Amino acid sequence: MQKRIGIIMSKVYKEINRQQLCGILEEAYARGFSTCVFTLTEESSDAAITTGEQNLFRAINFSLLDGVVFLTYTFSSIEYRDYIQRFLQENCPLPVVRIGMETTPFANVWYNDREELREVTRHLIQEHGCRDLICLTGQDFQSVSHERLAGFLDAVQEAGLTCPEENRIFGDFWIYSAQTLAREIADGIRPKPDAVVCCNDTMAIALCDALRELGIIVPDDLLVTGYDGALEAEMHSPPVTTFQTSWRQLGRNAFTLLYTRMTGEETKPRCIEKGTLLCRESCGCHSKMGRNPQKEMSFQKMEDAYLDSNLSTRLLSCNNLDSFVRMMFDNMFFFAIPEYYDKEAFCLCLCEGWDRGSLPDHSYQDYRVNGYSDKMTVMSYTGAHYTFPLSDMLPPEFVRQEQVTTTFFTAAHFQDRCFGYALLQYRGIVDGFTAHYLHFCREINNGLEFLRVQNALRSLAYHNLLTQVRDTMTGLYNLKSLPHLWGDYLHNVQCTGERAFWVALSITGLYRLTESHGSLVKDKLLVAFSEQIQNACSHGEKCLRAGEGDFLILGSEPETSHYHNLLVQNIREQFEQYQKTLGQSHLPLQYAVASEERMPHNPEDAEKAAIILLSKAKASQPSYSEQLHYTDLAELRRSIYKNPERDWSLGMCAELLNISSSYFHRIYQKAFGVSCASDIHRSKLEHAKFLLLHTSDTLQEIARKCGYDYSHFMRTFKKEFGMTPTEYRRGKTDV
Repeated sequence: MQKRIGIIMSKVYKEINRQQLCGILEEAYARGFSTCVFTLTEESSDAAITTGEQNLFRAINFSLLDGVVFLTYTFSSIEYRDYIQRFLQENCPLPVVRIGMETTPFANVWYNDREELREVTRHLIQEHGCRDLICLTGQDFQSVSHERLAGFLDAVQEAGLTCPEENRIFGDFWIYSAQTLAREIADGIRPKPDAVVCCNDTMAIALCDALRELGIIVPDDLLVTGYDGALEAEMHSPPVTTFQTSWRQLGRNAFTLLYTRMTGEETKPRCIEKGTLLCRESCGCHSKMGRNPQKEMSFQKMEDAYLDSNLSTRLLSCNNLDSFVRMMFDNMFFFAIPEYYDKEAFCLCLCEGWDRGSLPDHSYQDYRVNGYSDKMTVMSYTGAHYTFPLSDMLPPEFVRQEQVTTTFFTAAHFQDRCFGYALLQYRGIVDGFTAHYLHFCREINNGLEFLRVQNALRSLAYHNLLTQVRDTMTGLYNLKSLPHLWGDYLHNVQCTGERAFWVALSITGLYRLTESHGSLVKDKLLVAFSEQIQNACSHGEKCLRAGEGDFLILGSEPETSHYHNLLVQNIREQFEQYQKTLGQSHLPLQYAVASEERMPHNPEDAEKAAIILLSKAKASQPSYSEQLHYTDLAELRRSIYKNPERDWSLGMCAELLNISSSYFHRIYQKAFGVSCASDIHRSKLEHAKFLLLHTSDTLQEIARKCGYDYSHFMRTFKKEFGMTPTEYRRGKTDV
């Protein structure tokens, strides 16, 4: 049997992680070992997505492996690390080597980061004369955080300096602690030091960005250093001084330790290399190493190829699995490195019934969540699909006895819906994995879900046609279909975790329209109104026609949302405009809303509840004053959302309608279900979110454009959305 080890890691595309992997592969290849790399397409706090990703480890057959390397710190989530550790303890009988500082339960390897942090700190003290230094390290409960802090303190004490407790900050190895520190320095809460030593590059980069945004320039006002030697530190402006640990050497050491555990034969890495202090502009030095234009150009070419590929559009345009697979293979070029074209192979392995739940006789809850089917289907370009046992892990064409290979396993799933897994294999290649491959995998996952949904919708539409639950005039569901829709509706609400709502709408006075203009005009109005309802319902609501002029909408919304109010307003405005365009007399549109607490508990009661709600809508005849001013109110509301920078006030709005403020407040609330003040507030914040995502305007400019002063804008945005504008902009654009 071919010698093979397993590697469990995340974020292979990151430079430091990729270097560790390359070190492992160098030593493994030299000793005739192939490798299986089990990696994530995304690491998320969402429980459903985590379930979908964790399924990947259920594909591991440890009897086909000789040992495992677990790269602990490539995973951002501590919960994920703990899960994998428990999984290995419970299921893996093989030797396991962990790259990390923990000493139990597996053998571990790590580098001397204490000495390397001491060298970084010593550089600031000796070369730049820094005396007042802050150390920003990771979480207090992590041994690596204390080890790096110890190196910082060694250099400080060696220079005869002191470091008070408040200058020893335990952060998060992520952006948030760095941003907090920047605000404390800018606000004067913490005296500005000579330099900040960050214990990884991510925090150093985030600190430089946050300080610049707050008016403190690195290195003119403050020196900053990082640690890890990440490529992002080199690409940053200013380039960040860091210590480039020999991550590749760490990988070499990990494999040789594993080899010793597997064979009992003492061995050493074929070569030894130490890390390097990279002095750059963030500490006031000039970069000793220039950027690599050839590498940047190569990356840019791949980025252009991805952007030009229209991959999402192409995959989503496929209407069956065979065309989807062909399109998938046709677009492999966008992640593949040209010089490796003849040394790589890709395939998609799907579970039996991967799209289960798309047929009428299958419940939408009836889909695979935990683990894969015993037989996996290999999807080939020619359409000649074949199966292989899951216990083999790899299809026959991927098992190569004559040459060492590296095979990357990634989960194919959508949230917790398990489809299968994807395989990418390189023959004899150490450094072939790219970030674009993970983009490709995500597009495949989304495309499979879209195809599954397409199949489900076709099947559901056919089923509905057979059961005659459509209104022949408008094409909407009829009231008799409500019990049939009830199960799917409740399931969707439960899946989203949102609040259910019903809206009953009733057009009164249709008999007057029939008497004046005939039944054809009335029918056209009803058809137009049903189209308006469907166009307004953009969040998966179900629309029903329940009588001559009666309609019902079943939907859901977040707990704190006013979506149903906006939905009713949109429908009323469109209906008002339609009648105005035709020059017809105004027909009142009455409505009533039921929230989740009043929902029936079973399909038998659903139709009765709908009839009661419709009766309530008919009884809620709008007052004359509301009808009288509705057009002007709707126009005013549109103006508020169109011009959020204006200094709107209740008095100003009332004056525009030439009515008193108290009367204006009352009819506005009654017309739209929210107060005018709430609409003004919401219009400004929604416009701010748009500017943050779609412009490069500064925060001061955005605040001005939305009618705020800067400090009020920052406080209001944080209070409303639970994050600062900067965090919102960065978080959304990083997705």
